[in-house]
Amino acid sequence: MSQIDCEDQELLEGFLTETAELLEKLDDDLVALEKSTDDADLLNSIFRSIHTVKGASSFLGFEQLVKVTHKTEDVLNRLRKGELLVAPEIMDVILEATDLVKLLVNDIKAGDIQEREIDGTISKLIPLLSEAAASINPSVLSVNSPAPADISPLPAASELNEASQADPPSPASPDTHALPPPQKTANEIVPKKQVVPPKAAEKNDDLSDNTTVRVDVKRLDDLMNQVGELVLERNRMIQINQNLQQGGINKVDFNEEFGKLTKRMNFVTSELQMQVLKMRMLPVEKVFKKFPRIVRNMARDLGKEVNLEIYGEETELDRSVVDEIGDPLIHLIRNAMDHGLETPEVRLQAGKPRAGTLVLSAVHEGNQIIISIKDDGAGIDTEKVGRKALEKGLITEEQLAAMSQREMFDLIFLPGFSTKDKATDLSGRGVGMDVVKTNIKKLNGLIEIKSEQGAGSEFILRLPLTLAIIQSLLVEVEGEIYSIPLSSVLETLRVDEREFHLIGNQELLKLRNMVLPLVRLETIFKVAKKYEQNHFCYVVIVGTADKRMGLVVTRLVGQQEVAIKSLGNYLANVPGIAGSTILGDGRVALIVDPVGLVEGDEGKNSGR
Repeated sequence: MSQIDCEDQELLEGFLTETAELLEKLDDDLVALEKSTDDADLLNSIFRSIHTVKGASSFLGFEQLVKVTHKTEDVLNRLRKGELLVAPEIMDVILEATDLVKLLVNDIKAGDIQEREIDGTISKLIPLLSEAAASINPSVLSVNSPAPADISPLPAASELNEASQADPPSPASPDTHALPPPQKTANEIVPKKQVVPPKAAEKNDDLSDNTTVRVDVKRLDDLMNQVGELVLERNRMIQINQNLQQGGINKVDFNEEFGKLTKRMNFVTSELQMQVLKMRMLPVEKVFKKFPRIVRNMARDLGKEVNLEIYGEETELDRSVVDEIGDPLIHLIRNAMDHGLETPEVRLQAGKPRAGTLVLSAVHEGNQIIISIKDDGAGIDTEKVGRKALEKGLITEEQLAAMSQREMFDLIFLPGFSTKDKATDLSGRGVGMDVVKTNIKKLNGLIEIKSEQGAGSEFILRLPLTLAIIQSLLVEVEGEIYSIPLSSVLETLRVDEREFHLIGNQELLKLRNMVLPLVRLETIFKVAKKYEQNHFCYVVIVGTADKRMGLVVTRLVGQQEVAIKSLGNYLANVPGIAGSTILGDGRVALIVDPVGLVEGDEGKNSGR
């Protein structure tokens, strides 16, 4: 394979960028077409996408890709003309061909073009092109043979460098090859040249890397305006400093000028911070768009009928959160499909519609994003969950007897737990929901379950908009400053320690109609006593889902926006600590992890 020149490299990047975007949209369109079989515009859009990929790959000499896309395009053309009718079995073949196209494009992206087994997929497309295809019973098509084992979906094109795109060619002539975006003359590029990215450039050309993000030009303009304002304030600060050094300003004038400068700097830096955060924001649609295909495939495998409804896909959150929530959401959807939703026969017997409904939604709420996965299935059978947890030795009889319904729901997150007696390709190994809980906790998020037996279940994820900056409550514990994320703080109290009750080794406070367990941060973090004994202290009440706990501190310092700093790998898993931040005076303050404290104390008290 020959090294390519810069112009060819640019051409290849344009091809990969455009192809990634087309294939990313193709899955959604194909699943939508299966439900709207008479949507001519959608069918034409699908045809144009495949046609564009075929034309560009033909121009660049990717022969295997041309063969697969050409046959797929021919089948789609027959569907467009009404010579074939859209059927699930035919869509299976087209989706398999699309997966193969993704695999071949991934090979090109990785610079490792190899001979793939494409004849199996092409042999399923060819019968659909025969004159008798319209009368073929779709069930006789060989659509159930295994697809290539290492097919993986093409990563999102939103992570690519900005590249120009060609207008989609007209579908009128299926054999016309579409040229990729960069316009070259015949002397500059030799057609049919096998273009392969050099190995040294693989990392930068990898479509799946997370080093780039597209940004709206208006947001860049806003950012530039704020930087300009910051430069003006910097110049003003330099001028005030010069006047002070030269004795050209008295103390009263200096205090007034410096006060104005401080307020202005605070405003400009806050605006600048907001603009930078907006640049990091991505719509959650980036994650949601792959789920229609997943739900469609799982429904076919499980023999179920499922309507997927998606709301709030335009909701934005930090790209670091977007990158991490895909895996937990896939596990939750698989769980709803396999355990929650029933087969059509069972649903009809229960007086429900034949097709189940799965609702995926996202919405902003304060400085959090709420993602909900809701189904109208069988709900969670707490008796069965408790029995399975006992059989697997995850809890004892005494613990089970004392559990609330909420605690029994939480049993499904225990490592090794599964209600399936036999492991299948979809579930039964007891690792899925454990992964969900671990990943959500890593994002400083919360997961809550609502379920009614026979009516369905809802899994609610509460995630921070960004992992970089948080609103926090600064507290002092015997002279040490700690930061508590404000999203977990419910209220603060000034109380007399003589109102505390001691039961066993646990301090409690009776608050209104609730008994609140207390934790002294000085004990958790082993802080030495500094002040004289005082009967009055402050209690910060924190909560995760429906659990509450009071953190006993010496005094409240105030509310502040803080930037989270990592403690590094060596101190990454300290219980009760989520990270650190640097205060205005240069001191380091640890950020408390309320979720870890609540769960750790609950586990200690329950013996789990």
